[in-house]
Amino acid sequence: MNARRLWLILRKDLVDAIRDGRVLVALLIPIGLGLFYSLAFPDEEPRPSAKVVVVGAADAGRVAERLPEDVGRAIELTVERTADEAAARQRIADDDVDLAILVPDGLLRQAREGRSPPLRVLALSDASPTAFAVADLLPATVGKLTDRPPAVEVQSATVARNTANAVDAMGLRRYFAVAAVAMLLGMVGLLVTPIILAEELDKRTLEALLLAARGSEVLAAKALVGVIYGSVATAGTVLLTRLEPERPLLFALGALGSGLSLIGFGLWLAYLFRSPDKLNTWMGLLLFPILLPAFLVSTDLSPVVDGIFQALPMTQGMRLMVDGSQGSDVFGSHLLAVGVLLVWTVAGFAFLARMLQRRGI
Repeated sequence: MNARRLWLILRKDLVDAIRDGRVLVALLIPIGLGLFYSLAFPDEEPRPSAKVVVVGAADAGRVAERLPEDVGRAIELTVERTADEAAARQRIADDDVDLAILVPDGLLRQAREGRSPPLRVLALSDASPTAFAVADLLPATVGKLTDRPPAVEVQSATVARNTANAVDAMGLRRYFAVAAVAMLLGMVGLLVTPIILAEELDKRTLEALLLAARGSEVLAAKALVGVIYGSVATAGTVLLTRLEPERPLLFALGALGSGLSLIGFGLWLAYLFRSPDKLNTWMGLLLFPILLPAFLVSTDLSPVVDGIFQALPMTQGMRLMVDGSQGSDVFGSHLLAVGVLLVWTVAGFAFLARMLQRRGI
């Protein structure tokens, strides 16, 4: 493979792609969606809010009545009552409430006597700062109920989340920003890159190009166009949406793997349809089911459907990018994700190589 010929073809394809309005539209739509979602869903609510469940009997009722008064207008607080600690734990694990306050019998009497009784609170390890702010107010609330200085010991404990939910962990703005990146990579791999090759096949300019360069050099240049445009557009989307991945290398691995896993199949489809118009028509139908798994990674699916989706490249690429956006894993199983992406990448280029061999290119 000649590096100089590869660079000349790559440069030509990059310039041709910029001049093609269809390519620009395919790139700008997902970037525009990502920017829209970043503006439509703010990181923080205008007024902090928290949902609290108070567990216990008589004393719990008095704490539940007093707590909203102490919070005042600074926090939009919703307080519920229950006598079942197990039910409260379950609601915390399901992320239905932000904080559970376990009020033991005789708490106020012991506090009034100056015994400093324990007051337990439960929350998720990644609960919002608002939930912990409410917990910090509890000693003052008990002190007002007992007419004494704060005399309780707040003991915090964490509850494990039942299911990994990307939307809950990231928030809508960050989740849809990552989804926009996944959509962008799908458009680059299955529409932008192959449309350049389909245009040359349709106008028969590829035949003249093959007289000056090998088929492998031509296709390597097309694939590099996809990698370059995908990388630049991904970086632009991340900056515009203020995504700021906490583990950028893991995020980049997911983005690169997603792009490469589709580029080989995209070039194969270009050879199959051999016309940009046919490619546009068919990819309009095929893009939705191909990209759909990336948007469903945060939903509860049946074991069979989830197993099928985990074998698809967009699912695993999205999972890597979600985990890369966070400081801790939402999905994990990174080796499995890399393996799935690698298999699809090799399969796509193997299909392409087989077709070229049959056509004698």
